[in-house]
Amino acid sequence: METIDSGAGLESIVVDLLNSLSAVKDLSELNCNAGNEKELINNALAVLIQNQDMERCSLFILNEQGILVNLAGLSLAETSKTSDALKKAYKPLQFKIGEGIIGAAALTGELQHCQDCSTDERFANQAKQTSYELPGSIISVPIYTDVELVAVLNISHPQSYHFNDWHIRMLGIYKNMLGQLITNYRLFQQMEDQIVKRTEKLEQALSDLNVLKDHFESISMIDQLTGLYNRRYFYEQAEIAIANTKRYGQALCFLVLDLDHFKKVNDTYGHGFGDEVLIKTAKALQQQVRDSDILIRFGGEEFVVIFTNTSCANGGLFAERIRKEIEALKWGKEEFIQTISIGLYCLSSKSCLFENAELINVDKLFHFADTALYEAKNKGRNKVVIFNNEALQK
Repeated sequence: METIDSGAGLESIVVDLLNSLSAVKDLSELNCNAGNEKELINNALAVLIQNQDMERCSLFILNEQGILVNLAGLSLAETSKTSDALKKAYKPLQFKIGEGIIGAAALTGELQHCQDCSTDERFANQAKQTSYELPGSIISVPIYTDVELVAVLNISHPQSYHFNDWHIRMLGIYKNMLGQLITNYRLFQQMEDQIVKRTEKLEQALSDLNVLKDHFESISMIDQLTGLYNRRYFYEQAEIAIANTKRYGQALCFLVLDLDHFKKVNDTYGHGFGDEVLIKTAKALQQQVRDSDILIRFGGEEFVVIFTNTSCANGGLFAERIRKEIEALKWGKEEFIQTISIGLYCLSSKSCLFENAELINVDKLFHFADTALYEAKNKGRNKVVIFNNEALQK
């Protein structure tokens, strides 16, 4: 008989050892990248129940108010239920430190073993909070991350005096691994939070940088004196307008405008008044162009206008209207009149057919309009001259 009993005892030890190793192995393989801490703890409790002879496991997290609040709980019967069923089956509990067997484990920092809950006074307060039948025996184990208490693990079984030294030794290992698991999870979450915050800061910095970049690009394309676009903006927009003429046959009129005798204005009245002339001229030009047209200060006293989708006849009328508008401006100086000379080149689908379309570009159009401007100055200034091929022969 002794041999049989000895063999049965050895077999029981081997089974317990295998179950404990399985629990340790499964716990070590839990991924801390869980949806939340409660999900992680539920997984850890499931490992304990499935590999050990325990009826129920619960974990009480120590909150910021110093209260042990039940975060998760699982029984052997509940391991096969859905998450919704678990929520209905479980009633949360909470304890102050020092209250009941769970509070005692938190207060002392040592494992608390209630062998018979029906007679143990430490279980009295806990029994008042639950609708479950009174368990037979309970073990409450404090969980630490480094030296800080974070939770109490509570396990129970319907039978009194169920837990033995083997369970206690195994829980000593398990609680350390669970503490490390919680530590790793929280560190992982902190890292994730920092990554999210830093990513948000980087995205905001990038957004601010793009806004700043756009701002400086905008500034770099704006003439600071007149507020008009400058030649940097002009070339890109002019290329688009020319491309539309080539592709869709939308005629355009290219104007180069130059204030007459502007050097004399600066020499006679000073550069301050000269700046006023430029600013007032720019405002007058803005009133004569549409939103779809292109207007820039090309440099000095020279301006460029592109009337988009405009025939040569209409372009000539617009140019003449501009000339008269500038001549009629009032300057607050007796007998002072500012005039402007305008050279105009018309680009249409016909001219694109006549010319080699690939050779038509901004510089060529500017050259043609500038040639017409030169002709206007030669004819006495304050005139509009439309480019023709005869002008190239002069």
